[in-house]
Amino acid sequence: MVRRVASETLNSFCRTARWPLIAVVVVAAACGSDGPVVTRDPNPSLVQMASPSSTESPKLQAPTQDSDESAIQSGGEPGSRKGGSATVLLAEHSQPITGWTPWDHVCAWSCRNVLNQVLETLTVVLPDGSTAPWLAERVEPNPSMLNWTVTIREGVKFTDGAPVTAHVIKEGYEEFQKKGEVTRGLLRDARINAVRVLDEYRLMIDLTEPNPALDVVLSGPIGRVFSTQSAIADPAAFLRRPVGTGPYIIESWEVGEPVVLVANQNYWRNDADGVSLPYLDQLVFRHVANESERIESVRSRDAQFAYTRSALAIERARDLELTVVSRNEDNIGVVLFNTLQAPVDDVRVRQALQLSTNQELLIKSSIGAGAGQPATQWFAPESRWWSGLAAEKWPVTNTVEAKELLVAYVNDTDRSDRLATGSKISVTLQCTDDIHLSAMTRELVRQWEATGLVDAQVETVTRNALIQRVLGSVTDRPGFSGDFVATCWRVGGESDPAMMFTPLFGPVRTSPLNVTNLHDETLTALVELLHSSSIETVRQAAVEQLMLAIVERMPMIYLAHSQSALIGHGGTEGLGSWLLPDGAVVLGQVAGVGRWAEVWLSGE
Repeated sequence: MVRRVASETLNSFCRTARWPLIAVVVVAAACGSDGPVVTRDPNPSLVQMASPSSTESPKLQAPTQDSDESAIQSGGEPGSRKGGSATVLLAEHSQPITGWTPWDHVCAWSCRNVLNQVLETLTVVLPDGSTAPWLAERVEPNPSMLNWTVTIREGVKFTDGAPVTAHVIKEGYEEFQKKGEVTRGLLRDARINAVRVLDEYRLMIDLTEPNPALDVVLSGPIGRVFSTQSAIADPAAFLRRPVGTGPYIIESWEVGEPVVLVANQNYWRNDADGVSLPYLDQLVFRHVANESERIESVRSRDAQFAYTRSALAIERARDLELTVVSRNEDNIGVVLFNTLQAPVDDVRVRQALQLSTNQELLIKSSIGAGAGQPATQWFAPESRWWSGLAAEKWPVTNTVEAKELLVAYVNDTDRSDRLATGSKISVTLQCTDDIHLSAMTRELVRQWEATGLVDAQVETVTRNALIQRVLGSVTDRPGFSGDFVATCWRVGGESDPAMMFTPLFGPVRTSPLNVTNLHDETLTALVELLHSSSIETVRQAAVEQLMLAIVERMPMIYLAHSQSALIGHGGTEGLGSWLLPDGAVVLGQVAGVGRWAEVWLSGE
């Protein structure tokens, strides 16, 4: 029955929908029958391949998705790029809570700026959300997507001199299983059952269920490759200085102090001119909480680079003519409704609250605290999953229509909140004191109450309390409905839509992240299609249908995309571009996590 619903939904889409303008290369026709897996090719606006017959450096293609990327620079004599030390200023402390071990760390974006330079992954995520091989040379599934063959790049060595082989990857998998609560959960969610060595440089990953997003999984924590020999021989030392294959090595760090990295002199990659990477001798990551201070330090050249999620800081950096590489992330602020709780169990109320919401005013009220462009879906326009149709269908602010829906509800003699006919509805919005959301939620309450038919208030709770009250426990019987009416949250991230949607639209009893408690056969069928199909256009169609379902049922209100940027002064180069091992040039950075191997100081 589920598969029939999925097929009917997709066939209907194929007859009527207008495809979003997503530049993706596929080997199957849209809406055709499922077949062999396709390779996820990057967006041509983000990547340009080097010509195999050319000895010249690949030329950067003019970027189209972000005017900031006009600041991307390349060039300089090959030898002049080498040497020097650069300081990167981060908004949060960069070190993880539990140390640098790849199996049990809690690592946010600031931390990833460090760890990604030391421990590399089998694949990498590109700015458009697609993946490319990295330490792996190829990642290939069989037709059922239950068995994935990973071919390891030959000749790569750890900084302790040991070679990277399939046996090491398998040993790393076993360490993940033994030592990491976090990674064990990730392995389960990725449906990984076992890892088998085929030969010195090939291994097989066996899955319990098909997972077309395994290439994305291998770009994350359980795709990190580390020296198991060093990890087992001296766990205490490895905790502080993990041994990987990256362009840099951790020289020193203390909790609360800057993290100092030094160049890996035997790094396996060269640039297009054959110059060994990384260019810099030393890279220092330092925590500076104040946004203005970070930008001023870069302007005055007390530091070379800064990370920010502040729209005001980004605007300030542009005014100062600093190099800005920014993006709207696939991570958005939302208000989630508990569709089992009155009055938001009634779709008229949810639609009315959305129609009374003005995103532009919300963004202005956020004081630049991470709010980027208004959101019409989970995915940013730069994403390969973005849908033009979903953007068109997302309702614009309409206070007249909002009031009409609210009047219909409050005058309904069978209104779900059981209040007196004609009386206002009452909505409590639970949020943490997240700076990126709190200012917007205050403005949001003002907008809702401006209808004259809503009493709204914000209840600030701790993060742990919010999680407990919203998510409850998977052991609850019957399924947990959530001790909330509405809550502010963040959804999305750098992951495949199958991994994102499965927990959010699954049965509450087995999917505690189904915060809205919205679950039905149609949504299940679309999510299943994301898991069962490997055809890119089919999966895009399923995503689009899910976005349209959200428009129809309104379980959430999008607030704004998060915005991030890496900023450099005029004497820094290479911030906006980096190379893949096959010679392709990638434009842009991913979620404020820089690829620092190809960054250098021009001396200007």
